[in-house]
Amino acid sequence: MRIIWIIDHYSSEPKYGGISRQYDFALELGRRGYHVVVIASGFCHFTHSYISEKPVKVSRLSKHVHYIYLKTSSYEANDGIDRARNMLDFMNKVLKYENIIARKYGRPDVVTGCSVHPLAWVAAYKTAKKYGARFVAEVRDFWPRIWVASGDKKSFDPMVLFFGMVQKWAFHRADRIIYSMFHGEKYICGELGIPKSKTYLIGQPMDCPRFDRNREKTDLLPREMQEFLKDSFVCSFTGYYMAYEGVYVMLEALKILEEKGLPVKMVFAGSGQEKEGMERYIRENHLQNALVCGRIPKEAVPALLSHSRICMAHLEVEGRKEVYKYGVSKNKVNEYLYSGACTLYGFLYQDDEVAVSGGGMMFEPYNTAELADKIEYVYRLPEEEQRQFGLKGRMYIRKTHSVEVLTDRMIEVLFG
Repeated sequence: MRIIWIIDHYSSEPKYGGISRQYDFALELGRRGYHVVVIASGFCHFTHSYISEKPVKVSRLSKHVHYIYLKTSSYEANDGIDRARNMLDFMNKVLKYENIIARKYGRPDVVTGCSVHPLAWVAAYKTAKKYGARFVAEVRDFWPRIWVASGDKKSFDPMVLFFGMVQKWAFHRADRIIYSMFHGEKYICGELGIPKSKTYLIGQPMDCPRFDRNREKTDLLPREMQEFLKDSFVCSFTGYYMAYEGVYVMLEALKILEEKGLPVKMVFAGSGQEKEGMERYIRENHLQNALVCGRIPKEAVPALLSHSRICMAHLEVEGRKEVYKYGVSKNKVNEYLYSGACTLYGFLYQDDEVAVSGGGMMFEPYNTAELADKIEYVYRLPEEEQRQFGLKGRMYIRKTHSVEVLTDRMIEVLFG
């Protein structure tokens, strides 16, 4: 039996609120007879709380699939020295416990190191080299490029220089490189000079049957949200409450719609630094049809989206159009497209999958009037025409992003 180790700091089982990409791949690989060990942090980046405070916690998902959570240092904000310390701690804990993991679950044939942060690549490379395994580097966010492009850091900042050095080091040593952004090869090959022959696009997987099973789990939603959804034309947003995610653009569009007297509601489920600002905006502008909630369980997201007519997304750092020119890796857009609703996406690049799939429409980032117009357009469509967006989106996701289709590709990359 071939053994795959996946080292991904921010992965977790969906019930803990982390990124589910590796969870979906691991279960499907396990069903196909591969033994998969996912190594992650016991501290959740998204809730800033511990999944487990044990030095090592093991979750057995199936006969062939195990999650191993390593206790790392905590942090209260997603920037600053404490988070950097947490990244370094995770790398060191992987290297500390890898021999114990190997004795218990077997020496790996392949070790995949998954960024967001590149220290996971270092841990994966050293582990792979020790066991004579193939080293695969997976990248889902182009640190440090995105820091400079967004204006958060200067090109000569020590963190930028350090992470850039680690990135080049890892990419040159990787046997294979997996990226999940639509045009990621333009950066990896075009700017960094990595041979195209060792780069592979594998987007975000979608467990369509699991999503469908969870569609009716409205009991997992907060009571207030359940009442809000009843007999309404609802536009929903899930994710981070950040300005670049367009939360104020959406509220401003709602203000326009309320002034027109349209009975459109907006519900927000998530977390982030703009939550108080959003609530203040609603109060000051006397909006009647907006509801801002905290994060909801991953298993509850399908129920919210499936009871919505429109799903809203937005991504652009204002005044920084170069930040996302190589595409993005947003799992929630897959969920939006598969939900059966129409997806409206504020994104600069019109070849995005929302437009390509026919499952929704693009609008200019930060253009509140255009978003309001598109919501009104969908609202006034006959229901059968509204449903066409959802049908096209579901068909596209099944064809291009279902976990079964992408696992075929993953096996080819890992062992081909």
